[in-house]
Amino acid sequence: MKFYVLASALVIFSGSALADTVFNYDGFYARMKKSEKVEFSDITLAFMLQKAGTNETCVVDKAMITTDISEAPLTIANNGELILPYDDLLNRRKALIILKQPEGAESCDLNFKLRSKIPVPQQATVAQLRKLQSQFDELLDSLAGLGKYWLPDVRGLTLHFTTEVMAQSADATVQQQLLCEQHRCRIQLAASLADNATVEFSKVPDHATPLLQQP
Repeated sequence: MKFYVLASALVIFSGSALADTVFNYDGFYARMKKSEKVEFSDITLAFMLQKAGTNETCVVDKAMITTDISEAPLTIANNGELILPYDDLLNRRKALIILKQPEGAESCDLNFKLRSKIPVPQQATVAQLRKLQSQFDELLDSLAGLGKYWLPDVRGLTLHFTTEVMAQSADATVQQQLLCEQHRCRIQLAASLADNATVEFSKVPDHATPLLQQP
């Protein structure tokens, strides 16, 4: 899955040699404002904390969001996703996202990925999958602005699972577009696939992400 770096971290060192990684909230708010539109109701923008320059989960003791008059804790999920509020007041108050890290910890990148918000059915039609594909494609274009002309196309979906998975389809054309490996299945949603064709997974998908065309 391709991640897009949203902001560079500012690292502020204290006298105790502990480092805080700090991000401006406004850049994330601007992207959430686009993703919260009704036409993107089936997908969401997830913010992932990773060690700078890697795909490894960042080590953080505590996360908070602060303004000149307030301070509130932020939740970090086990997969490194930072749960950010969508709040116009925080944006207008120039809020900061502050990550408290242990001594010697590497600084964090705060990147984003798109994923499905609604549950993907264990038996899904091509039409249902195409709806997610279309929303991913349109939101990526919206987030990229003029850069959308250099973005790869969303060719299908990657379905993610908590354990090893298999999938099958009675439609031979759909079956040819399916590839399952360990905890994920990729499906290319070519125009030739019938909307009423179905795919059945051996387990309920955890979530879906866009499958981008390879360069």
